[in-house]
Amino acid sequence: MNRPDTIVRPDKASHLLARLDRLPVMASHYIWAALLAANLMLEYYDNAIFAYASPTIKAHTNLSTEQIGLVSSAFFVGMIIGALIGGRLSDKWGRRSVLVWTTVLYSLGALATAFAPDYETILASRIVTGIGVQAATSVLLVYIAEMFPGKARGRFVSIVTIGFVVSGVGAAALAMFYLPHSSPGAWRNLFLAGSIGLLIAPLARVVLPESVRWCVSRGLTDRAEKIVAKLEARALRRGPLAEPAITDIQVHPKVPTLRDLFNDKAVLRTMAVVAFGYFGSTLAYYLFAQWGAYALVYSLKYSEEDAYYITFLWNVIYCVTPFLAMLSLDRYERKSTILAVSVLSALPLVVLGLSATSWVLIAAGGMASIITGLVINAYYTYIPETLPTPLRALGSGIVISCGRFGGAAAGVLGAALFSAGGMGGVMLAAAACYIVFSIPVALFGPRTTNRSLEAVTGEPPGTAAGAHSSHDTRIAA
Repeated sequence: MNRPDTIVRPDKASHLLARLDRLPVMASHYIWAALLAANLMLEYYDNAIFAYASPTIKAHTNLSTEQIGLVSSAFFVGMIIGALIGGRLSDKWGRRSVLVWTTVLYSLGALATAFAPDYETILASRIVTGIGVQAATSVLLVYIAEMFPGKARGRFVSIVTIGFVVSGVGAAALAMFYLPHSSPGAWRNLFLAGSIGLLIAPLARVVLPESVRWCVSRGLTDRAEKIVAKLEARALRRGPLAEPAITDIQVHPKVPTLRDLFNDKAVLRTMAVVAFGYFGSTLAYYLFAQWGAYALVYSLKYSEEDAYYITFLWNVIYCVTPFLAMLSLDRYERKSTILAVSVLSALPLVVLGLSATSWVLIAAGGMASIITGLVINAYYTYIPETLPTPLRALGSGIVISCGRFGGAAAGVLGAALFSAGGMGGVMLAAAACYIVFSIPVALFGPRTTNRSLEAVTGEPPGTAAGAHSSHDTRIAA
């Protein structure tokens, strides 16, 4: 990125970020986290409900296995687009605004799926839903990284992913108790529930402040000052605040472009490593999550009711995952955690692929749900931490979109693996992906746990690309 003469080192901007970083964990953070968790709950629900309902949809719409796979992949095609669009737009218009409008978009996509008259319409509506879901998720993760206390980022990502627990159990329960005993078109009602985001969007607009780091990176220091002052007033009710540790920064009001990103070799190296790992973990996860219920019915010959019961138990067992993540993500180095839990994920997946006994399937699937969930939590925390503020949303969007290629591939690849080797072929492939793709992240990814975002990238926030190696950050007591 070329450095124009308009770049400055404003003391006010430096002081603002130092004041933001010294804030303790407050009630406001938990309120934001609860709202973000509700948003993530609906995003995951819109994804999970198709996987759980796919046997019923196939039975009552005459869709083939290949078409089911293509519809599953279409959702991830939309997610790839959404990750890129969300990051780019949030760099221009702000994190909160894009989060609000993409929530509206995926809710409208869920409505379109509910009323879709044919295969082609379902395919198109799932693409639209995927665009909105991933754009919202990408911005949501960036928002957590930029606005929540640095020493508690892992904790709050874990709190927000409680939305996964609620939506996973809810979707599985609906599939188990509702679908087998309802009319042929009952699956459509499940997608109607995904449109509740139309109610959450305006609430997010009112409750969530804009990201202070985004405001500073765009030169909107007066707006950032008002947000920080309001948060400080709340914090001071609990007692005095520590002195801010001020870091000189550079502000570049111009919205970063792909050219800026590609000119920064250090960022590109980091993105390549993290994107490679996230692609593999996403491919592995959706081979398990998208094809689990389907394989129980069409490979192991369980009834739909029994298959939904087993997947429901998997989701109930998964409920402990966010709480385990809260205990571990801020305690151990993030990239080491990714390697460890990825290797552990492979063990229950292998058992799941080789067994047909109900109690073994329940135990192995439950353990796989917990450990693969820890992988997701670790990546969700890690990805935005590894990138500098001016490129964080755009870079995170690209990394996450690369991961979503894995999700898209899981639909088509899962269908091929299932046709060739049944449940065993799908689950063994998922186990191998977890191990192989996590190794480069552990070897070459940056350290992030309990470090400021600026320390991770090796430069002050807002610094022009290509300056990572200079380490010219100056910190004053």
